[in-house]
Amino acid sequence: MSHMSYQRVGELNCSLVVKTTEMNTGGEPVRIAVSGYPDIVGDTILDKRRYVKENFDHIRKLLMQESRGHNDMYGVIPVIPDIKEADMAVLFIHNEGYSVMCGHATIALGRYAVDHGIVQPVSPETLVKIQCPCGLVTAHVQYENGKSGSVRFESVPSFVFAIDLTISLDGYGEIQYDISCGGTFYAYTDITQFGLDITSSPINDIITAAMVFKQAVAASVKLFHPEDNELAFLYGINLYSGPLGSSSETLTIFADGQVDRSPCGSGTSGLIALLYHKGLIKEGAERKVVNSKTRSVFFAKVVKQVKLKDTPAVITEVSGRAYYTGECTFYHEQDDPQPSFLIK
Repeated sequence: MSHMSYQRVGELNCSLVVKTTEMNTGGEPVRIAVSGYPDIVGDTILDKRRYVKENFDHIRKLLMQESRGHNDMYGVIPVIPDIKEADMAVLFIHNEGYSVMCGHATIALGRYAVDHGIVQPVSPETLVKIQCPCGLVTAHVQYENGKSGSVRFESVPSFVFAIDLTISLDGYGEIQYDISCGGTFYAYTDITQFGLDITSSPINDIITAAMVFKQAVAASVKLFHPEDNELAFLYGINLYSGPLGSSSETLTIFADGQVDRSPCGSGTSGLIALLYHKGLIKEGAERKVVNSKTRSVFFAKVVKQVKLKDTPAVITEVSGRAYYTGECTFYHEQDDPQPSFLIK
């Protein structure tokens, strides 16, 4: 098979060329769009999120969906910060749209910022302040002997929205759950209530149950965010097994049935806030959180209590490790009849 020459590539009739850096955190992909996006305008980061959703959603689909991505792809669009404290600002993208917080991507972005000169490296840890749609997140990147390593980040204030709720689901019965926000909202529930095992049950069965549950909760519970109601939507389902806090294993299904391969950073922040609220952990006590399918690990703890407007909240710290997996250049030829799609 012959290879296309660089000259021939330059002659392609492309409407879009996007270059990316590819990373993963705990097995969960992070596709960082380093060039190719048109200018994204807006006074605030939420304005930019709305602008890119309304004007450039076809690019998100090209990068996230087949044939360049897949149902479980995750990505980052760097944008210009609108707060002076931030070293960088980002939008998050996935199979369904645009999330407002992402912990596994924050861990990857910490390394990326150090390695690509966005901040000046300092040993033993380098501080990176990342503006996310939900607010400013502070990452601490291990840096020794000229190499970046593990990352711990202090998230935006996490808070419990509601506890001990119940909902009746066809085929599953009465399900008890809690709602907590770790930068974005999750419903937390025991997977055994669905007749499923968090480790051994087929993933499609878990996705089906989680999505039935998510849609029912989203339809029945009106969420409220103390700072901005644009953040008030149910993003995902965080599953655990047995009584809350009895096991380190979790599994998160988010967006449109997307399975997180990591322990889910924002979901972990919300979980830690929930455990603290229910008296199951103490401030400063580190907890191991394990993805039940991939066995990847985060560590997390409550750093301090705070208020989010009038809402009691906590600052959590989540730590993990990201790795580089490659670099890509993606083309969209103008006459391609199938620029993006998903098969489920």
